[in-house]
Amino acid sequence: MNGYAGKILRVNLTSGRIQSKPLDMAFARENIGGLGFGTRIFLDIIKKNPEFDALSAENPFILMTGPLTGMHMNGVARWTVCAKSPLTGFWGDANIGGHFGAALKFAGYDGIVMTGASNHPVFLYINDDTVELRDAGPYWGEDVYTVTDRMITDLKGQSSGKGQVLTIGPAGENLVRFASLIHNKGHAAGRTGMGAVWGAKKLKAIYVSGSNKLSIAHPARLKTLRRELKEIYEESIYIAALQSTGTTSHMDIGILSGDIPIKNWQMTEWEEIDELGPVAIEEKIYAGRKTCFGCGVACKKEAEVKEGAFQMKKGPAPEYETVATFGTMCLNSSIESIARANEICNCYGMDTISCGSTIAFAIECFEKGLIDREKTGGLDLTWGNARAIVAMVEKIGKQEGFGAVLAQGSARAAKHIGGQAAAFLTTVKGLEAPMHDPRSAHGYGLAYGVSPRGACHEASLTFEVEGGAMYIPEIPELAADLPEGSQDRAKLNVVTQDYGMFFSNCAVFCNLGATPLNATRALAMLNHVTGFDYTLDELMKIGRRVWYLKRGFSNLFGARASEDELPPRLMTPMRERRHSAIMS
Repeated sequence: MNGYAGKILRVNLTSGRIQSKPLDMAFARENIGGLGFGTRIFLDIIKKNPEFDALSAENPFILMTGPLTGMHMNGVARWTVCAKSPLTGFWGDANIGGHFGAALKFAGYDGIVMTGASNHPVFLYINDDTVELRDAGPYWGEDVYTVTDRMITDLKGQSSGKGQVLTIGPAGENLVRFASLIHNKGHAAGRTGMGAVWGAKKLKAIYVSGSNKLSIAHPARLKTLRRELKEIYEESIYIAALQSTGTTSHMDIGILSGDIPIKNWQMTEWEEIDELGPVAIEEKIYAGRKTCFGCGVACKKEAEVKEGAFQMKKGPAPEYETVATFGTMCLNSSIESIARANEICNCYGMDTISCGSTIAFAIECFEKGLIDREKTGGLDLTWGNARAIVAMVEKIGKQEGFGAVLAQGSARAAKHIGGQAAAFLTTVKGLEAPMHDPRSAHGYGLAYGVSPRGACHEASLTFEVEGGAMYIPEIPELAADLPEGSQDRAKLNVVTQDYGMFFSNCAVFCNLGATPLNATRALAMLNHVTGFDYTLDELMKIGRRVWYLKRGFSNLFGARASEDELPPRLMTPMRERRHSAIMS
């Protein structure tokens, strides 16, 4: 059982039946973990009945850790969730860090399979061998921060160790289609609407506490590797940037490379960009840093806004994607308002990428006269109007007024609004694009198009490799410098898909904290922990199988070649021009 806890929980929310099944080690060897497990189990459940709505009881929800989750090493605290996406109607998955995955492993479980739906609010209580569905009535309707604090306090005396909470907020309960699962207030399984899946199942939270330990196949070898990696991490400029300013360090780099979308992807430059950069963030909202289990990178930052219209207590700070979606995308240079928008998204449990992008889309609709103050509930939804942007975030979480339209995501909102609204979309397969411009790196564009879950810079490792954050010389296609333009980008995508499925989907390495690892180091780490003695060729084949399983699910749910196309907005050549922000 080296690296694995050895059991998988199966919970039928309709009947209330809970089973603990031993992990088949041949299955583990063949599929590694994470989405390797998740895709296979999902297929076994749905293959006899593949036609179901994402918000129905027939949609399985699967949470799986990897064999490295729970190890005291940099960049391995992550774990995965998957289901059919309520936002896109196609395959949905998300990747998340923090301490929950490690706690689940320490409780004795590698993952949880949820089927059916409860007829009343429940939460799953896990404390080592004690696993129960309990009444969540007292927590239903409460925001993520409140539930997290109350549940830890309420259950402290019943736990063998410190409890970890994974929960939805009002957005998940209200079936906002891009609702997220939130752990420890700031770790989000953000994309594709997994929170709405829980809301439809009346599942409010999972509380877990564990007291077991994980075994390692070759501890001496792993110890030697850790010593080698310590020096490599200390010399990494990328890791130094993450430790210093977190993911928002990309604000400075991205604007130089043309990577940051501005004004709903219509501009390449903006004179207010420094107001959202690392220096401004440190001066105006920085309040400390935190980290995931066992990781010394500590890229998670905290924020506080002590005065003004956007006051917030010390809590999770906005990541790069959030600063861009609520900032540059909306021509909003108020970092304080972005911190507040991020806090609302965390409290309500919403994906900041989809939420901010959908608001930027709505602002353009407002500008073009497709919607007005009457439809927005009196809000002047204009570029740079920080107060209106923050107010709309809350309306979306509550499904209130025009917020109920935007809560469906921008693709559905465009159909509701009509006219030329679809021309302002930045979606692929119904999923809003992340904040990295494929017009500056053509491999990203291809990656967005073919990604099984929709526009995504983390579906493979194309972003990390083409962007220069990762170097993987053991793979021939990645051993030489990439030519400029579009040349060899198809080859790049194929190998980064195959390797990426092993690396960040199955193992499960962090695409931030594990960037210094080449294939030799990553493979050694996995083998030292599990004792399986994988080869790189074998892992690439497993990765390819997982990729095509995910693609197959989206095709099974109706995706066709036309869904692999980028929207016109992301294909439109840019003209340089500047624009001043309008502060309100």
